[in-house]
Amino acid sequence: MKLIALKIDVDTSVAIEIGLPKLIPVLRANQAGATFFWALGKEKNGSLLRPMRYLRKVAGMSHVPIKQRYGLAALLAGSLLPSRNLNRLAENAMRELTDEVFEHGVRPAQRHCWQASIVKMDSALTRDAYAETLAGFEKIMGQRPRSHAASGWQINRTALRLHQLHQLNYASDCRGQTPFWPIVQGEYIRCPQLPVTLPMLEELIPQLGVEQAFEQLKHATLEQEQALHVFNLAADYDAQYAEQVGQLLSDWKAQGYHLVNLSALVQALDLKTLPYHHVEMKPVPGRLGLLAVQGAVYP
Repeated sequence: MKLIALKIDVDTSVAIEIGLPKLIPVLRANQAGATFFWALGKEKNGSLLRPMRYLRKVAGMSHVPIKQRYGLAALLAGSLLPSRNLNRLAENAMRELTDEVFEHGVRPAQRHCWQASIVKMDSALTRDAYAETLAGFEKIMGQRPRSHAASGWQINRTALRLHQLHQLNYASDCRGQTPFWPIVQGEYIRCPQLPVTLPMLEELIPQLGVEQAFEQLKHATLEQEQALHVFNLAADYDAQYAEQVGQLLSDWKAQGYHLVNLSALVQALDLKTLPYHHVEMKPVPGRLGLLAVQGAVYP
């Protein structure tokens, strides 16, 4: 079976209040499943904008100009404007998205701090950040999350260990080609990685323009032996292209793909034969700095 799993990042108040209301009808119109990854906690984007250049240098950011990517109001949250509580905004949205094909996972709380610091963060601070992330989700949903997606594909060994400790069903912390068991600094982590396999819109549009970006995504899944993909949407940015996203989903269905959530992708795998790959930090086209990627086959 040919599957494209949809991963949707919900990181900001704009994503919750404006992005999701535009994207959800598109998903439902195409009978598409999706996994929503929520960044909870206080929205403090502005804390990383002093000086203004700082956020632009954080690894994992795209080349879309900051103001265009996030909007002025979101950028000032936590500096000139009060921080907004994303937990409160997300609570109703999460409970309303009860469609059988929708599911919820978690993104790091204080996501910009995670993205800027996690690679060099020590074990104790990583555990604290991870605990805050789990607690925010559990308070809303009444249960621990079963999946995790790292902000900006920034991760460290302790965080990957915590996936295993908390018995997550899967994580999507990397870029890559196929699902795999991660090996980190020689250590095997018992939590499968479902890497993002296709480029994101914010990586393609600055180089190709809107029309060609969607054309490239449509053709990227043609005539490939690989029948399993993960496509990542950012609810705050990609919702402005909701009509084109809907057409892309329709095109993928015409190619014979089923559009599913990430749990459905896991269920389609034979975990006993899943390959082992090193997790490496490497550049990814359209992104700044080094990202966690699916590296060489182990051993």
